[in-house]
Amino acid sequence: MAFGKNKKRRHLDTASRNTAVKGAVRSHGPRVAKALGLTVATAALVWGGIELRAWARVSPHFALESVTFTGLERASRPELLKLSGLAAGQNLWSLEPAALAKAMGQHPWVRTVEVTRRFPRGVSVEVLEHAPAALAVLGDLYVLDEEGEPFKRVTPGDGLDLPLVTGLERDAYVADADAVRARFREALDVTRAYARLLPGRSERLSEVRLENSGLALVTATGQEVRLGAGDTEVKLQRLARVRRELSTRGLAAAIIRLDNRARPGWVAVRLSSGSDSERSGGSTQ
Repeated sequence: MAFGKNKKRRHLDTASRNTAVKGAVRSHGPRVAKALGLTVATAALVWGGIELRAWARVSPHFALESVTFTGLERASRPELLKLSGLAAGQNLWSLEPAALAKAMGQHPWVRTVEVTRRFPRGVSVEVLEHAPAALAVLGDLYVLDEEGEPFKRVTPGDGLDLPLVTGLERDAYVADADAVRARFREALDVTRAYARLLPGRSERLSEVRLENSGLALVTATGQEVRLGAGDTEVKLQRLARVRRELSTRGLAAAIIRLDNRARPGWVAVRLSSGSDSERSGGSTQ
């Protein structure tokens, strides 16, 4: 034979191997037999697992019947179902929760999504939405969340009545988004402090203007308050006292300045009546 083995030799090799296996079993006793048995059992389990999974992926027992959502306020169930592609009858074993969450996360109001398969026939979706805190002008009008992130453009259906943050350009956001978000958070801190220290709607806050020299506020009646930089809460408390004093005198202010760096405790007031163009006062601490 050209390849060095004839049929008789191959038959002898096979017989020798069988004899060797039998000899090993006799020599080592139950250990070899147990090892051989475990190998067979493992192969059976692997094969059975593959077959079971194949059956589960087509079995109507795992057909999707219900999808439950929690945390929805602005985003709607139909919108998220459309983004995800979920539909009745899909097999739960074929669904990938991470992929579904990523798809639903494309909704502008959605901040995070967690998708869980509820066997045998359900899916639950837990949604955390962005909380709108203010509006910001960055070329277009955007909604800011509580962390100063401009997460979506304002649309007519949003129905938001929130303070407006101005003074920054879109180019600045593109060049250094972190720095702009930090300024937005500064503005949001002021809106929260204003709501806490000056409650009521008589001088409701309408605009926070971010300037190089600090912050300026504009109320719904058009009153301008120059805060400048630093000591925001102290200045807002001083503003409340100035307004009370003006109210007792029957006066209204067009501009209130609390940004005197040389004399931080001083307040300058420009009256809206026009009778006195400006009044300056000493420390109101």
